[in-house]
Formats: sequence, C-alpha cells, structure tokens
Amino acid sequence: MLAAGQAATWSTTGIRNIVYQENGEPLELTRRLGVGGQGEVWVAGRRHAVKVLRSRSQSDASRLHQRLRVVKRLDLDGLPLSRPLAMLQPPHLGYVMELLDDMVALETLSAAPSAEDFLTWYGRTGGLRRRLRLLSRLADALSSLHARGMVYGDPSPANVLVSEPVEHDEVWLIDVDNIAVMSEARDEQYMTPGYAAPELVAGRSGVTSLSDAHAFAVMVFQVMAVTHPFVGDVVHDGEPDLERRAFAGELPWIHHPDDDTNRSSFGIDWRYVLTPALRTLAERTFVDGLHDPTRRPTVGEWRTKLYDAAAVTLRCDGCGGSFYANVDACPWCRRGAPPALAATVHTYVPDLASVDGRPLTALVLQMEDPVVVTARTAILDQQQSERPVVELRWNRAGQLVTRNHWNRPVWFTAGDGDAALSVEPATEYAFPGPDALPGWALHFGQRGEPHRLLRFVRMLRGGSK
Repeated sequence: MLAAGQAATWSTTGIRNIVYQENGEPLELTRRLGVGGQGEVWVAGRRHAVKVLRSRSQSDASRLHQRLRVVKRLDLDGLPLSRPLAMLQPPHLGYVMELLDDMVALETLSAAPSAEDFLTWYGRTGGLRRRLRLLSRLADALSSLHARGMVYGDPSPANVLVSEPVEHDEVWLIDVDNIAVMSEARDEQYMTPGYAAPELVAGRSGVTSLSDAHAFAVMVFQVMAVTHPFVGDVVHDGEPDLERRAFAGELPWIHHPDDDTNRSSFGIDWRYVLTPALRTLAERTFVDGLHDPTRRPTVGEWRTKLYDAAAVTLRCDGCGGSFYANVDACPWCRRGAPPALAATVHTYVPDLASVDGRPLTALVLQMEDPVVVTARTAILDQQQSERPVVELRWNRAGQLVTRNHWNRPVWFTAGDGDAALSVEPATEYAFPGPDALPGWALHFGQRGEPHRLLRFVRMLRGGSK
C-alpha cells in the first residue's frame, strides 16, 4: 500500500489503482466489477468496493454528498444493498461501500466470452434455473424497495452483483446513490444506455418504479436469452445512431408481433428460456408499455412469474443443463426428459370444505434434486419470505422424504379429507413413493383456518403431460 501523498500508478482504464478514503486510508483497486452511466465500480480488498465517478466537478461532488446523506437516512434494513461507508479524497470523486465475498457483475451472465462455446458457457454459468433464481431475487430486492416508496433509479447489469460460485444465488445491489424517494428529473449521465426507459431518455419523466421495471425487463431478456431486446440485426450491423434510436424506443422490439424490421438472429430462442407467462410480460413491457409506462408490468409481477418458472425446471441427467418440464427432451443435448412428479399449490377454505380449482403456482420434483418450499409459496401472509417451510426429496429408494423446517406441523390428506398423517417440526417422513402420491395433498396451516396446500397431481415421464 502507498502512504497518503505518495505517487500512484494508473490502470489501463485511466483510473488510479490507489485511491484514498476521506480519513486518508488508502485502498487498492484490484478488479473492476462494472461500468455504469456515472463511472466504474472496483473491488478494494475482500469486503469493500469503490465507485469512482468520471466527473470531478465541485457541483457533482456536492450533489453526491447530498445523495449519500439522504441514502443513510432511508429505511433500507433487510434489503440486499451495498451501504455507503466513506467518501473518497480529491482528486477522485466517489465513495466506498460494502461488498460480499465472491461477487461478480450480473453482466457476466449476459454476454458469452468469444473464445468459449456458447451453450457450454450458458451451462457453466448456471444455466436456465440459476438465471431464473437470480432474477427472482433481484426482482424481490427492487419490488421491496418500491414497496417502501423508493426507486433504484439506474438498474443495469453493472449495478447488480451476483454470487460467483454457481451453487449460490445471492444478489447484491451497488450504486445506492441512485436511490430516490420520489420522481426526480436527472441528467443523462446518470442513465445507463440500453436500460433507461424511453421517457427518461426523452426527459419526459423522472425516475419511477415503472422506469425501474423497464430496465429490469431488459436485464431479464439479456440474461435469459443473451440478446438485447432492441438490438436486432439491423441495429447490430448498422450505424451507431441506430443503436441510439433503438435505446430511445424509436425502433420495434425484436419480437414485435406486427413489425419484423428489427428481428434478431443472435442469442437463444426465447421460447426455450421464457415461459409463456414471462413472454407475455415481455410483450407488455416492450410493446404496450414502451411509451406508456402505466401499461408496463411491475417488478412485482415479474418476481412472481420468475419464481413460478424456476419451480418447474428439471435438470438434465446427461449434460446437467436445466429446462422446463413441459418438453419431451432436454433442448441443450436432446436427451429424454427424466421422470418427475408434478404438484400444484392451492388455497384451502375450510368453511367451504373446498380447494380453489385454479392453482396459484406449480412445482416439479425429480429424483435426488431436493425442492425447498418457502413461506412465499406455503403461507398465505408471507408472499415475500424465502424462509424454508419444508424440503421435499424424492430419493433413490423411490420415497418422497418430507422434512419439516417450520415451527408447526404440516399434514398430509388423501384428497381433501381428514388428516392422514402429520409431520412434526424438525422431523421428516418418508412417503411410500410418488406412484402413490397423486390425489394426496400436503397442508400448511391449521385445519380450521384458510391455508395453502400442495396437491400432488401426476407423474411426468419423459415430458408427458
């Protein structure tokens, strides 16, 4: 480390690799995490990141100080946000923030390295299921922020960090100086091109929850289909002004139902990676809501459908990739789909002694691939909680093992009848086998109160419906 006042070297990006906190303590910038609309974010040690703005003007310094003072007073408890810790000393303008270990920018999941096979890279970085889970958690964070009357302001893959190990799916938001309490007109340098909603680009509006929703939808499309929703072949091969026009909403979405002038031959066929419900949300965002924000789906709507999609994925026994359970074969290697058990989630109303016929959501189980049912799915009043309630595991002996992580019993019934057996807290029960399960239901809640239940409906074999 260099002491304050010593000469510093320069990185290839033009930013010094040594910066100083306001108390004079030096920080070494070791790895660039991402580039956003305002500047760059770097790793500094194991637990810190540093945002370095391009601007060094006094007015921007005053504005940043004011923003961070406001952020420190906001109700951000329980949200996966990187809290600001200290400002940087001049000549740099920026601040130090918290960082979790082993995090990388979300943009690492939206662009394949040119030297690696595309599908190999897609699987190596977690495949379909992990992408859905990461985006679900990101939607959770943004919608929770919106529920508290705040907006993030500049969502982009450079501002979202995710776990580097593919076995984890943590999400962490940085650049919290962009958070605003109310709609606020901003200069263009605070927007990341390609993610800012058209009304922000045109200066018709300040940031809102629905401008956040536009940026989030772009990220979903890029991470899942690995192509930008407005960069078709004509934009990719055209003049730079075409990209500017595309990002401003002046060119059609690449899957526009009535205009094929901006079709794309890049990325993954969206039918493989987005469920019909997610494709509907994309169309509402990029067609109906492109210039009318009130017609866009909220981030909360995306969150629900992303969680639903992740719950109906299977893992291929051949290539290890993941795919939706309604197909006959793995789309990545064409191996036949493994057997799976399907279940649907319903609300039970004891006064009516009936179950709402329409399922709230569904899930699938395959052998030795445990499924954790969280409070979001199992408990009526905890739709935003990822606390485990039960773990379901179909073991190699052909049994369905139910492990109760809740603080009260869960119970099985044959159909909607009386309880046949109960699984107490911190215990597990091995059901005889999936072939016997269709027609049975797993209840979460008191017998005399409305509650959720999981109804086992059928076996899926090789993708049969």
